[in-house]
Amino acid sequence: MYTVEETSWSGVPVIRLADADAGTAALVAPSLGGNLFSLTDGDRELLRRPPDADALRVKPTRWGIPVLLPPGRITEGRFQFAGRAYQLEIREGANYHIHGFLLKRAWRVVDQGDAGGARVTLEFRAADYPEVLAQFPHPFVFSLTYTLKGRGLHCESRITNLGETPMPFGVGFHHYFAAPDDGTGRYEIRVNGASRQWEIIDDIPTGRFYEPAGLEDLRSWQPLHAMKRDAGYAVKQPDPRGWSRAELIDRRGGLAITVSASREYGHWVIFNGHPGTGFEDFVCLEPYTCMSNAFNLDLPAVESGVRTINARESSPVGEWVTSWSY
Repeated sequence: MYTVEETSWSGVPVIRLADADAGTAALVAPSLGGNLFSLTDGDRELLRRPPDADALRVKPTRWGIPVLLPPGRITEGRFQFAGRAYQLEIREGANYHIHGFLLKRAWRVVDQGDAGGARVTLEFRAADYPEVLAQFPHPFVFSLTYTLKGRGLHCESRITNLGETPMPFGVGFHHYFAAPDDGTGRYEIRVNGASRQWEIIDDIPTGRFYEPAGLEDLRSWQPLHAMKRDAGYAVKQPDPRGWSRAELIDRRGGLAITVSASREYGHWVIFNGHPGTGFEDFVCLEPYTCMSNAFNLDLPAVESGVRTINARESSPVGEWVTSWSY
C-alpha cells in the first residue's frame, strides 16, 4: 500500500512518501529547497540525513538530495549567454558561485497521489523570488516528481521558460549516501560509461578531458575510501538506451545502491567529502545534465551539456532512478 502524508519534522512541514508493503519511506522538505532528505528501508537510513531542520537550513548542500540549478561552481559567478552578461551570487569566502538558486528557497507542492507508487510533484517558480530574477532574469518554472515504489525512487523533471528570451539551463542532483569508513575497505564504487574525466584546476573544470587511470578509473570497481574523491566524468559509453549509472556496494553489509540516469544526464560527479573534518563517511553519486562552469567553457553544447530553453518553451529534463537491494 502506498501513502502520501503531509506531516512535520523538526518544526517544518514535510511530505512523507511510503510503501508499506516494502517497508520503505522518503521525506521531502518543500520549504527547505525541496530536498528529499531521508530515504529509509525499514530502520536503515540510506542517505546522509540532517539531525534537524536547522542543519539542513544552514548547510543545504550537505544532506539528502539537494537540487542544483545550475550545478557546480561558476568562476567569479560570471558568464555570458546570447549577448547578455550574468553575475550570480558569490559564495561567502570564495570566488565562485556554487550550486544554484534553489537550495534555500521554498518550493510549492502542486500534486500528490498514490496510484502506481507514492508520488509528490514539487515546483520552483523563479518569479516568486525577485533576488533570483535580479541575477538570472528568466522567470522559469522547474518542476520535479518523486515516486517511491518498493526499493526504488524515481525522479522526473521539467523546465519551463515563461520569459521572452532564451535561457541557459543545466541541473544536477547531489545524492548523499551514507558510507562510513571503518578502515576495512567495505565500500566500492563504479560508474558505467564514465570514459573521460574532467580536468579540474582550483576546483573549476577547464573544459579539457583525460583518460582516467588507477583509482580514478571508475569503469571498474574501485575502493571508495582509498582516496579523496571530488571528480567529474563525461559519459561516452552509455548503455543501449542511452542511460548511465553509478553504483555503490557495501561488500560487508550486503547493500547495493544504483543511481541510473537518462541520456540527458551526460556527466557524473563523485564526491566523498573532506576526511578528518567531520564532513565524511558518505559518497555523493551526482548525475549532471551539464558540467560545472559549463556556461564559461569553450566547448560545443554536446560536450558541455549546456541546454538552451527558448522563450515560452517547456521541455522535459530527464529521469533518474535510485534503486537498492540486499
